[in-house]
Amino acid sequence: MEPLDKFIRSLLESASRHAMEWFLRSSHQIKRDGSPVTAADEAIQKYLIKALTQHFPQDGIIAEEDDIVRTPRQGSRYWTVDPIDGTVSFVAGIPSWAIALGLIEEGQPVAGFIRVPSTGDYFHSTGKTVFRGDVVRSLSERTSLDADMILLTHTRPHQHYTLAESFPGRIFSLGTASIHLSLVATGGADIVLIGQDKIWDLAPGYAMLRANGGVLRYLDGSNCDLSVLLDGRPAPLPMVGGPSVLVDQFFSHLDYWKHPRA
Repeated sequence: MEPLDKFIRSLLESASRHAMEWFLRSSHQIKRDGSPVTAADEAIQKYLIKALTQHFPQDGIIAEEDDIVRTPRQGSRYWTVDPIDGTVSFVAGIPSWAIALGLIEEGQPVAGFIRVPSTGDYFHSTGKTVFRGDVVRSLSERTSLDADMILLTHTRPHQHYTLAESFPGRIFSLGTASIHLSLVATGGADIVLIGQDKIWDLAPGYAMLRANGGVLRYLDGSNCDLSVLLDGRPAPLPMVGGPSVLVDQFFSHLDYWKHPRA
């Protein structure tokens, strides 16, 4: 897998340079689902898909813009493409956005690559070891929730949950699921609360989380199964990710009262 990692690193470095040419200069439009899209989203996605198709012609591709789903010509491998994860941040000039690629095989996330152009951060794993840059990283070593632990959450938790006063930790939101998952997978934060996101938001960071022994569980306690999200549909429920011991404890502090969308 070393040649794969080298190829993707070079590809994302190039894509990041292109994306930074639009950052702070790009207007946006609103898609049918109410989310913003920019010329950078569309151009970076085309660039990534072209490169992936040339190097891995047998693989399938699932990409955010235009809801592209191409089944594999051979085998079960899919690439997920999120050209700008955190478009709202990108448009607002906030640097917490990323370019994210995931690799799925037989319905399971097996590799993830997340580049944060504005900071130069690069999170990546090809299935056994997880890196932040060139440094091997692991999950949080905490075994219980405490006042210093960090929960990362999506931007509108108040519309979906009640978090009990008994929850002792700190809460942050950076506005992008891929960065959140990669930070938890590499021990920068302890657990993450994710909404009903789609496979391109989840696969890269989930691959890293799994490689380090973490879990991603729906709020009903079941494990997130990407094989049922290959058509681009949103996840059926919100989910919590991190070390299993912390995820299990966190459920008792959260009341999910909004019905999942159809």
